[in-house]
Amino acid sequence: MIHDSQLEQLAKESKYGILDLDVELESGEIINIEMQLRNYNNIEERTTFYASKKISEQLGPNEKYENIKKVIIIAILDYNLTELPEYLTKTIRVDTKYRECELNNIVTYFYIELKKFRDHNPDMKESINQWLAFIDMEREDLLEMAKENSKLIKEAYGEYEVLTGDNEIKRIAEIRLMSKLEEQAALSTARKKGTEEGLKQGKEEGLKQGKEEGLKQGTEEGLKQEKRKVAKKLLNLKFPIEQIEYITGLKKEDIEKIK
Repeated sequence: MIHDSQLEQLAKESKYGILDLDVELESGEIINIEMQLRNYNNIEERTTFYASKKISEQLGPNEKYENIKKVIIIAILDYNLTELPEYLTKTIRVDTKYRECELNNIVTYFYIELKKFRDHNPDMKESINQWLAFIDMEREDLLEMAKENSKLIKEAYGEYEVLTGDNEIKRIAEIRLMSKLEEQAALSTARKKGTEEGLKQGKEEGLKQGKEEGLKQGTEEGLKQEKRKVAKKLLNLKFPIEQIEYITGLKKEDIEKIK
């Protein structure tokens, strides 16, 4: 069973924590999959919050603790989280002295770092690597091998091409990508300067360049009109509001007005 999940407002934040996928296996295990493109330095806290939420949701007035289902958190990150060489990290609780003794493992965390995945030569006969190549789509050689080795990946890629075949949706995606690249470039420059002021200026410069790029492709109002057109098409395709927000960058209240 798969469904979108929107959590309560995080403490001291105006944004909602949105899980990309909320899955319940036939075995009863609950899996939450979160994707994060930028490092907000809070992924450990966010995933801990998600896990706690999914556990507490299981306990009604008459429920017993022993009936709590296991929760698996999968965080797919487009940045490096750890200094470990592996791109997939699994965390469990063990005894401090006897590491082979696992304790209190109702929750298991998986952190997948896509930047490290790209730098590896993964075994593309393994299902996990096939899906990572499809999710990432940064290395064409890995994606092609994934499609060759997996009928499911080939079918999923075909569906992806149909969805992204619309020129307007492609344009929105390209603008979002350019904005991300510009911001990353600005942040990289700022880090080299090694000061907080440099970081601030780098962000401002990145945003400025992003805006200039946007203006070259059309007026601000024209971009808004394109976003509304894309949102309307996605609404007709029964996309959830949260996904339309992410794809177009429009606010929820603006999307609801389009209806």
